Amino acid sequence: MESIMVKLPSGQINVEIIRKNIKNVHLKVFRDLSASLSVPTNTPFIWAEEFARSKSMWLDKQFTKYSRSSGYNNLASLKSGSSTQLLGKDLRIYIKYDINERVIADEKSVTVFLRDPKNETRANNIFEKWWRKTAFNVYDKIVDQMMPIFVRHKINKPFIIIKKMKTLWGSCNKQLGKITLNEYLLKADIRCIEYVVLHELTHLLHNSHNKDFYDFLTIYMPDWKERKKQLDTEVVQGL
Repeated sequence: MESIMVKLPSGQINVEIIRKNIKNVHLKVFRDLSASLSVPTNTPFIWAEEFARSKSMWLDKQFTKYSRSSGYNNLASLKSGSSTQLLGKDLRIYIKYDINERVIADEKSVTVFLRDPKNETRANNIFEKWWRKTAFNVYDKIVDQMMPIFVRHKINKPFIIIKKMKTLWGSCNKQLGKITLNEYLLKADIRCIEYVVLHELTHLLHNSHNKDFYDFLTIYMPDWKERKKQLDTEVVQGL
């Protein structure tokens, strides 16, 4: 894996180089404080390195923003008093004692109840299990709401897989009849999640991002560009 360590005024950030069959470059910073630079396949490494370093001020701005706004970005280190996003809202995380271990979320907070509140491993396990279950329930409900569109095209409801993905919000395997959705997508506003779900469902009809694909997307979600922009702005910063 190719990567570049870029020094920032506030620290440093590791930028992963991703080579793709694309024409333009795309630099992104994720809420887990990682970054990626997608470049055309034959791009010289030295060019990618110089480009990444030339964007150090922009990277620092996004790095600082995410460092301050969300103390629990990557679902990997749960601490009481930190914060996370859930359906577009910043929520405070609390870990409290209770004989019945469970997770309860409301408009302002997520509380993890444990028999041993100091057991970080158990807290992480309980929270992650709850997060993935919540993600599946939210995504599955949206798929059900959109299926009447696809039933008319003789498309059956796909199998839904929840997975951690670093650079994709979702993917579709038309042959196997399944879509994979990023568990981190649960951080986004519901409108953004709906966009990603419709995007992947549309691939059950149109494999590539061609005119037919975008025409279909526009017919059933005329504001999909605005939703995508919101997703890119609020959950992942990119240029």
